Amino acid sequence: MKKILLTGFALVSMVSQAQSWVDQATKFPANTGVKEVVVVDANTVWASAYDGAGGGTYPKIVTRTTNGGSTWTATNITGPGSNALVSDIAAIDGNTAWVVTAPFNTGSNANRMWKTTNGGTSWSQQTIGYTAGSFANHVYFWDANNGWSSGDPLNGKFEMFKTSNGGTTWTSVAGALVPENDDEFTYVGLKKVVGDNIWVGTSIGRILHSANRGTTWTGHYSPVLDFGGVITTGSTGSMAFKDANNGILIAVDGQTAGSTPSAGIYSSTDGGANWVEIETTGTWYFGDITYVPGTENTYVTTGINSSSDEFMGSAYSTDGGKTWINIDSGEQRGTLGFLNATTGWAGQFSDGPTGTKGILKFNGNLSLAVADNAVKSSLKVYPNPASDVVTVTSNKEIQAVNIIDLSGKRVQTTKTTGKVNVSSLAKGTYILQVYYGNGAVENTKLIKN
Repeated sequence: MKKILLTGFALVSMVSQAQSWVDQATKFPANTGVKEVVVVDANTVWASAYDGAGGGTYPKIVTRTTNGGSTWTATNITGPGSNALVSDIAAIDGNTAWVVTAPFNTGSNANRMWKTTNGGTSWSQQTIGYTAGSFANHVYFWDANNGWSSGDPLNGKFEMFKTSNGGTTWTSVAGALVPENDDEFTYVGLKKVVGDNIWVGTSIGRILHSANRGTTWTGHYSPVLDFGGVITTGSTGSMAFKDANNGILIAVDGQTAGSTPSAGIYSSTDGGANWVEIETTGTWYFGDITYVPGTENTYVTTGINSSSDEFMGSAYSTDGGKTWINIDSGEQRGTLGFLNATTGWAGQFSDGPTGTKGILKFNGNLSLAVADNAVKSSLKVYPNPASDVVTVTSNKEIQAVNIIDLSGKRVQTTKTTGKVNVSSLAKGTYILQVYYGNGAVENTKLIKN
């Protein structure tokens, strides 16, 4: 269900609190990025790695802290074959964690589940039903005993397994869904878990949802065409839920070389079965998004694309994605993990095992951002209403302008930093979306006379 919800275009007011990020050292090799962040508690955090230099390697290394990030310890994951990549990570304390691996090349010992009980010093293989034909994508544990793992479809349904004894034995999920077609699969690490609920995005834009820790599943199409861009090039999506019913979704389309993507934020009140596009104020990013636990309706987004300062930064919203306030801009901010309004981390890139960077700890209090003073945006569009030409200005560099009708369809794209000719548009109300780059957008209303 894709449509724009018009609730008036008044600015929602906020207090701009002093929010920031503090560098911490993951001790990863240089240019290694943070792939997944697992926040266990205020002191204990685990993170997996990816090759941030684009060298096509798949590092089998994790890092963890048990003192809130004052120090991090990076350890190699011993055991997986040389052809294995780390798909996902789960952890329940400072000693116990699991990783699930999948193949990136031919060979053996790729689709496996591995567990550590000594903080990553050593890893043991667990017995699970993944075979040479599998591609394992996800793992999650609610406690020391109860866990779930899933992979791409095999033999007519998505491969899924559950355990109730810490992974000593795994049982195939009989209620796993059948893929819609041969093009449907899931992506490594792309999941959200809140309570007993699991959500997974697929390559054809479906969201698979379980409300009972993976025992039974439903599937619904979303505004995203492809959550990872393999089947539909240039399409990506990310989602976050605050409870079993309420969440928001970022959908990006057309993010290819030389083209201008369009992006939208959508809300759901029924667990992701239906989505309604919401009008936004302020700049937001489409690198990652997360809900901040313990808050009424606060979310954080990040951008990490380094090809321009306008693509990078972070922002938060305390009203469910309607109004966005920058935390910072011009710096790479990646995968997010928050425990509460004062404790969270964002991925970055390491400057080496002896360096000082690699992950960022949040510094501030998002629960203090309450309605008070109007949020001021530098984006100006005039005249508005317009008949022929509108002028678009901002203190950020504008790469392009999208015009989107109220059905969510992009009806015009202009690569410009100034004037936009709207004379060919039919009379009515539109969303004018300013595209600052591959990671940041800002929307406003446009009325065509």
